[in-house]
Amino acid sequence: MQQNPQNQDVSLQIKKLDNQILRRIHSLYDRRQMKECTLQNMWITDFLFHQEQMGEPVFQRDVEEEFAINRATASKMLALMEEKGLIRRVSDAQDGRRKALQLEPAGRQLQQRYSAIRQELERQLVNGFSPEELEQLRRFLARMQANL
Repeated sequence: MQQNPQNQDVSLQIKKLDNQILRRIHSLYDRRQMKECTLQNMWITDFLFHQEQMGEPVFQRDVEEEFAINRATASKMLALMEEKGLIRRVSDAQDGRRKALQLEPAGRQLQQRYSAIRQELERQLVNGFSPEELEQLRRFLARMQANL
């Protein structure tokens, strides 16, 4: 079979890798054990946890920027996470109109479980890459994101 030139498109290669990553993550965790939490829930709890560790408050806008999602998507996702008891919104001390996002105990438990999955996935993804190659890959990916 001849190679389709479109199969060499970077966007297609990234999409294929994304599909493989999602399949691998799903194979590493049991949704029933995670109480039907989505992958986005896991990514957001991990983000909140690490920002919290640095003493940084997190607002909806921060989630939008970190995950490159629009306002409506972030709002809906965070509302569902609140309903699931993973996060809570707390009025900001400096500006009561703004609501900081904080992890609830269930969100912390989810983050702990996800952290192990993330570390295993990262180990598999970068296996065989030198530190220099990884740094170069990160720079290339950042440039692609900036291009869009």
